[in-house]
Amino acid sequence: MELYSTHIFLFPFQWYFTGGKAEHDTLEKRTSLEQLVRNFEETRRWRRRPYKPDNVLSYNEYNYFYDFVRDTMFDRQEAINKRSVLANLFYDIVPEQHTFSFEVGHAGQSKSWKEYTLLIDSIIVHLYSSGVGVLSFHLNNRKPDQKEIDDILKINQYGRRIYPPFFGMDHQMVAEPEKYLSKDFEKGLEITQNKELARSFRMIDPGWFEDFSGLPADLAAGREPFRLPGHIAPLFRDIPLIFSKSEQKSTSRQIYISPLLDDRMFCICWYGNDALAKELSCKVPVSHQEFDGYIRESRKVRFPVTATIQGGSPASAYNFMHHELWYKLLFVDCGLSTCQNMEMKEKLIDRHTYARWADYNTLFGITRYSFICISEEYSTLCKNDASFLINHTQTIYYKLIELCLVQRACILRFSDEVARISDMSRTVKPSLTDRVSSLYKQYIRFVNRVFFREITAQEQGIELYEMAQRVMSIPENVKDLDNEISELHHYVGIQEEQKTNRSLWYLTLIGASFVIPSFLAGFFGMNLFGEEDFKWIIPHYLVTISHTTWFVAAVVFNTMAVMTGLLFWIYHLKQRGIKQKEQ
Repeated sequence: MELYSTHIFLFPFQWYFTGGKAEHDTLEKRTSLEQLVRNFEETRRWRRRPYKPDNVLSYNEYNYFYDFVRDTMFDRQEAINKRSVLANLFYDIVPEQHTFSFEVGHAGQSKSWKEYTLLIDSIIVHLYSSGVGVLSFHLNNRKPDQKEIDDILKINQYGRRIYPPFFGMDHQMVAEPEKYLSKDFEKGLEITQNKELARSFRMIDPGWFEDFSGLPADLAAGREPFRLPGHIAPLFRDIPLIFSKSEQKSTSRQIYISPLLDDRMFCICWYGNDALAKELSCKVPVSHQEFDGYIRESRKVRFPVTATIQGGSPASAYNFMHHELWYKLLFVDCGLSTCQNMEMKEKLIDRHTYARWADYNTLFGITRYSFICISEEYSTLCKNDASFLINHTQTIYYKLIELCLVQRACILRFSDEVARISDMSRTVKPSLTDRVSSLYKQYIRFVNRVFFREITAQEQGIELYEMAQRVMSIPENVKDLDNEISELHHYVGIQEEQKTNRSLWYLTLIGASFVIPSFLAGFFGMNLFGEEDFKWIIPHYLVTISHTTWFVAAVVFNTMAVMTGLLFWIYHLKQRGIKQKEQ
């Protein structure tokens, strides 16, 4: 059966337990991987299978990476425990027996819709102990009527949406003051669905359906916009998920999740097209005459060249450097390209393209939202003994990109926790020190077991991994996060030092209260007064008690009373001064 393209949509999210006493727990307790996996497995629809390289495909994938990286990429433990980093769960589904479909319209043609249907190969969720998860849909395109480049662009653009990116506004209102009062979300949704959002989604079961029709009412009522759409939410039935921070005050224990990117899922796509792959990989001629002739010839094919030669200088670049369609594939554009500056477009293409195999009609591209591979068609790859390229995209490169997404998600997750801890009103229980210690422990674990400088010995894998990290700005963000946590740790150190100084100050005052009695006892001695001196004051039956002891005790008592009063008076003045500074 012919395969025209493969698509993997990845939804990175953060999660943590909330509700009840969980609100005041440390990060480590709120992200108990063992407990979360138990919630998934209790539904009996999610299956955790320890990874075993017991077939050709899984062995190749497993052997591609360094051993110290595998624990983060592959769930190999028999049971999840406190030391586990990853849990890998599969939704219980037979490969390619169910579909993922959506309807796409055309701007200005609201009655013109086309349904795209992809076969579901698998649905996987990876859960990490850092409070990050990645839900992925692995889809195959086998329909001949959706194999053209325009179809692939629409599948990547519309299929990855999980809620509206924006709500459109009638252009006649743009210049009117009433635009600030407009709550016509239904009209805005209609405009959006004609541009960047599918009209409806359906997956697995006819009841797993979403057309976003209930969203306008929720937004008009002031509710938070994010929720899992209706075609995805049934995957998590019977799991106590919440999506609004206002629900976190519930007395019951729940799992809060929120997206770590935006309204879009990350897209990994392999697309086979002989004509387009050859067109992108050919070189622009080196002279004006040859270039003009090439332009005339290119008009006879489906993919015209968009490059120009400026200033009389010879052109020697590959055609993809100037090609509109390659830019659209890279940046998941549909319709009009989102960059209308040729010089800027060429720089972006150069930055995001991996062209090691360009002479073999194969290109890779990585952006913040996509990993694209375009090559010859499946049948042609088989003839050239290069069909492994599809498997690599679905396994090895998928794992590589997901690791980068997890790193990026962890950085955002930890930054969110830094902001949470910085809110001093919420750090009563546990103490600020406990919260920061828990965060620091998780961060050290992240640096040692998730953030790797190199993950494979294969040259191409090294280059793709470095390129993905550079495009996603991961090394720079890790450095910034390190500075944030160091500053927070330094702040906690100052707080602890102040507490220690305050305790020492109290001890010093208490010690000072014993100076005068000690001085008197040492200067006069313990037997200064005789027994006869106290007979007229003390009754006869008490004379047997040491008179000096009574005297010293009286002096000590009075001195301590005076010093205690002085201590509380000084403490009161100090607290009043602190409050005045805070105000």
